[in-house]
Amino acid sequence: MKKIKLTTAVFIMAAAVLAVHSYHNEYADLPPATRWIRTLIYGLGPWLCAAAFAGAKVCFQKLLSKEPNFRTTFRWVTGVVIGLMIFTKIIAK
Repeated sequence: MKKIKLTTAVFIMAAAVLAVHSYHNEYADLPPATRWIRTLIYGLGPWLCAAAFAGAKVCFQKLLSKEPNFRTTFRWVTGVVIGLMIFTKIIAK
């Protein structure tokens, strides 16, 4: 069985908790179908941002003939985006 790093597990849980929070609070007045779609997109947001940023960094590193490291960049960007999402949830209250 493949092992998952602790930071990745924490990021997955944080993204899931943020999505559930949005489902019950921000999207409560929407119809169920629209509500689920928005929640899914919101929950995948940090991962999509991290994939885009890490992919661009890897492409740039290949142009410079350096050794690319996708995983570290992906994990770092995911943590930053989730941190910003938590910060905005706290500020919005």
